[in-house]
Amino acid sequence: MAPASGSLGRRLALVFAVVAALTAGLVAVILSITWANQFEVYVEEQLQSTADGASRILSSAYQEQGGWTLSAFAEMPRFGVMSGLAVQVLTPEGELMYDDSFHGSVMAQQMGENVPEGLGREPDGPVVTSLVTVDEEVVGIVRVWSLSPQGLLTENDVRFQRASFVALAVAAFAAVALASGAGLAFAMQLSRPIDHITQTAVALRAGDREARTGLSGEDSIGMLGRTFDEMADSIEADREMERRLTADVAHELRTPLQAIQATVEAMQDGVLPADEERLGTVRDETRRLARLADGILELTRLERGSVEMERRAVDVAEVVSTAIDSHRVLIESAGLTLSQDIQPGLIVMGDRDRLTQAVGNLIANAARYTPQGGLVTVQLRRDGTEAMVEVSDTGIGIAEENLDKVFRRFWRADDARDRASGGLGIGLAVVREIAERHGGFVRAARREGGGSVFGMRLPLA
Repeated sequence: MAPASGSLGRRLALVFAVVAALTAGLVAVILSITWANQFEVYVEEQLQSTADGASRILSSAYQEQGGWTLSAFAEMPRFGVMSGLAVQVLTPEGELMYDDSFHGSVMAQQMGENVPEGLGREPDGPVVTSLVTVDEEVVGIVRVWSLSPQGLLTENDVRFQRASFVALAVAAFAAVALASGAGLAFAMQLSRPIDHITQTAVALRAGDREARTGLSGEDSIGMLGRTFDEMADSIEADREMERRLTADVAHELRTPLQAIQATVEAMQDGVLPADEERLGTVRDETRRLARLADGILELTRLERGSVEMERRAVDVAEVVSTAIDSHRVLIESAGLTLSQDIQPGLIVMGDRDRLTQAVGNLIANAARYTPQGGLVTVQLRRDGTEAMVEVSDTGIGIAEENLDKVFRRFWRADDARDRASGGLGIGLAVVREIAERHGGFVRAARREGGGSVFGMRLPLA
């Protein structure tokens, strides 16, 4: 399967470009609204300022000339046509005196003359006014509006607005181009480790059990790579355990079957008599096979949760005492010393028989790996809100790197030693399952001075 980095790169580049385009469009909309509202308010204020300035000039001229004369309007062109604005001056009664809304300024009223034809048109669009006052008496009205088809906006304003939108368009195009390039570069940087993970997955599927990504880092891709490698390690460990289980079960089955076959064939050939001793050998090997099958079946049922657990108040002291009594003969026959320290009155909710089985497995495991003359200690005490069962021994101990493995099913620290003792690595796995089904957990540690310590914690009722 080929990596899809190109597709990912194109998609990310497209996403970046779309985001940049949407951002530019949003800025354009906001700018248009600003032009339509705030800028026109600003322009209207400027027009009002122009009208007020013209009224002040006219007020001074009126005082100097002693009334309205041609000279009084001499400064008006710089406020009107020279600025792209239309300026009209009216009397307080509304009669037109001055109008430069055409191509030139015209004095509309001269010494009793009539207003020329075409003058005095009404303003197009919004208009501002300002009163001309002399000694607090209104002597005229200045009316100003824009000659531009865009209303209040003058031609200069319109050119500035167009230039702004052109600059915005150029900036938007540059932003889209840069965003597309950045998206493509980011996509390539992102897709390379993803492609590497994909290739590693393909190699694992093809049977390369050593394939790993080797990625590191604290980002999401690095964490994904490490998690993938940990998953591959876990799968490989499970495969190794399955292979080991197959070898272990095959060995355990082969040994009693060979003994049964050899004994039966010898009795059939007349080499050995078919007496009680020989039949007892066949019986013992058959029982060993039955125990092996039962142990595997029991562990499988516990792991699947198909074994029903009773929920009754159980005195853990009675459970521990029962387990010790049932294994006392085993400990004494192995030449070991048993020490016990049991705190009474610790009650848990659980299955008495299963808890007795778990404690018994811990004691049997300690006896199996402790040489003759050693010591096995069983303790029960309260630890906060939990009942703590600890079984320690002075045996061969466990390597530090193997402490987290001892409760795995079919795990062995020493294959030859475990096979010689008849175990298959099921007992401690059963202990873990029983403890977890009761809401507790198990742990293993190295004992000071040599040996091991196995603990089971159970929540108190």
